[in-house]
Amino acid sequence: MNFWFAVSTLLIISPVCFSASDVPQMQLLFHASDPILPWPPDGTAQDDPPSSWPGHKEQLAKRHPKVKVDVAYKKGFPSAQDFYNNFVERRSPVVFSHAIDNKDYEFLNLEKLNSSGRAALSFVEVSSFKAKDTEVESIWSFTNKMMSKTFFVSGNLHNNYKSIFKLPPCLQCSYLVDLLLETSHILMGHAYPLPLKQTATEVLHCQIDGLKEVLLVNPKEFPEIESVLDMDMAPHGRASLLNSLSVDYEAYPALSRVKEWKIALLGPGDCLYIPAYWVTQSNIITQDNSVEIKWSSSSWTPDSDCTKGLKNKFLSSLSFPGEKYSGVDPTLDKKGILVDKVSRILDKVLTEKKGFNAAEFMAAIVKDSEVLAELQEWTDESSARAEEMFETLDMNSDQILDHNDVHMVISSNVSKLMGKMEDRLADMTDMIMDQRVDISVVGETAKTRSSMVKQILREHSLGKDEL
Repeated sequence: MNFWFAVSTLLIISPVCFSASDVPQMQLLFHASDPILPWPPDGTAQDDPPSSWPGHKEQLAKRHPKVKVDVAYKKGFPSAQDFYNNFVERRSPVVFSHAIDNKDYEFLNLEKLNSSGRAALSFVEVSSFKAKDTEVESIWSFTNKMMSKTFFVSGNLHNNYKSIFKLPPCLQCSYLVDLLLETSHILMGHAYPLPLKQTATEVLHCQIDGLKEVLLVNPKEFPEIESVLDMDMAPHGRASLLNSLSVDYEAYPALSRVKEWKIALLGPGDCLYIPAYWVTQSNIITQDNSVEIKWSSSSWTPDSDCTKGLKNKFLSSLSFPGEKYSGVDPTLDKKGILVDKVSRILDKVLTEKKGFNAAEFMAAIVKDSEVLAELQEWTDESSARAEEMFETLDMNSDQILDHNDVHMVISSNVSKLMGKMEDRLADMTDMIMDQRVDISVVGETAKTRSSMVKQILREHSLGKDEL
């Protein structure tokens, strides 16, 4: 049997994991959780051999007492001060229900990713449960073609998404910023049991799509749990090679001595705070699209003033040394601004079933004031520059801009494509600046965008008639 095992949100390695035939045995434990079960169980003595304890060769924690993690703030997040005082300082896990199921984060849900120009420009390593080799695909390509198969994505949140992912309100505190370490993003399209692990960082785990069950243990209450962690997970923790669908108490006798597990069930929009050093094991019940933010386990003494200037901070403006990412001022982020514009253009292509000819493409970008800001009028020069942009994006040179062209954007040519688009957009910007000067000199007013669209389509129609 070819086994693979996920040992962290950043890395999935062999040698222990589960075949597809094992996964259906996974059970949802949350609803049947009972915090008052006796442990040791009735009829079991402390000196009985581990293999005779209930739960041997069954799913992890199936027979144990389980306490549901408290749900707080059933819509959104608390302030950083409340979060720290009530949960972080007390080392208390908590679920924030429906914390990110709003427009601030909807760009990352699967429905959006499936038709997103930004996702088409964001290339990530894709791993397989059947092979050790990885391949590089766009997030758009992965969610459309590979997610339901034996592939997954597990790595840092792509920089193209850091630039539009807001720092959650419970982390908006100037004293915390220097403690931020890294982010992660997982995409997996099917049920799967993840490993038992311990992370030395504080974690805010947010479920974008899918249903996930998380088991937690505080090693300060049950120190024996740490003996189960038999594999290093550098640089921030350890993991276990145990088969969580069929726990062998003879191999891991300490698990039979854990008297209580915490348990949480996360749906779309829910976020879970996991204190540093707590041991966790997660089961993907349906599919997984989740993001984590990790920070050093240190005191950060938040107060009511520490949120000033942070309310609209995007992750791209903050540094994450654990992934060697340095924050950049959004107004100086030329790459981020370019991605914004090109992704908006590709969004139009991916949501249009029949595709665009050159005139329709011009009309589409004229309507978008974010792509062509302060456009004053449409001239022959405008058409020439827009035609160059169209030719750059028409990857297969068939005079139609559609999904086929987006499919041809791959990791080996995306940098070249973006370089060309940067030049084309710069040309358009220079042209618009000249237009502003010319119109100001003669005292005229800018044409409306709707009139420019009509002009483009009329001229295109006349051109067809002449042919």
